[in-house]
Amino acid sequence: MLTKPHQPSISPYWLAPHMTIFIASACIMIMELVAGRIIARHVGMSLYTWTAIIGIIMAGISLGNHLGGRMADRYSPRRLLAPLFLCAALGCALILPLNTVVGAIPLFWGLSWPLRIFLHVTLVFLAPATALGMITPVVAKMALDYKREAGRTLGGIFAFGVGGSLVGTFAAGYYLVMLWGAASIVLFSALGLAVLGVVYLVSLVVAPPRSIET
Repeated sequence: MLTKPHQPSISPYWLAPHMTIFIASACIMIMELVAGRIIARHVGMSLYTWTAIIGIIMAGISLGNHLGGRMADRYSPRRLLAPLFLCAALGCALILPLNTVVGAIPLFWGLSWPLRIFLHVTLVFLAPATALGMITPVVAKMALDYKREAGRTLGGIFAFGVGGSLVGTFAAGYYLVMLWGAASIVLFSALGLAVLGVVYLVSLVVAPPRSIET
């Protein structure tokens, strides 16, 4: 008699990685969308500006994915998420002061315009983009630890990530920028990331990581 393979029950904790990647992805797109407004007073708004913003943030995400994946193989994902979110929050909070400092560096004033824009965006946005990029593979590893099918799990993580990116894009572009302004959005994003970091930090005390039984 054939029996169906064991299917693990859906735990409320299974939703945690999906909502985590949703929020992290939304923050990445919000940061990318408001970046142009933040640096405009120093380097203006042009094709060079948006090319640098998109390219540097994508480079940061790629670097973060690589570093986060290596860390996820060495340490418990839940132990990593608290410091990663707090680092991402710090990186976002430093965007505004860094933007002012970098814009006032006399060394950059004599550079060609495209190079000046590239360096400005790199110094201001590469670090927070990298920190946010590190979260994705760590969350994916945490989701896989719940012993569900790998394909469905990773597909869900990617889908929630894209969903968060879409929500962050449309929410910021159609509503939040007009309501709060770019600077306030960055600060609120940093606060939200810090809250998530604290939540994961507290969860380590309340429910320490352990092997999940099927």
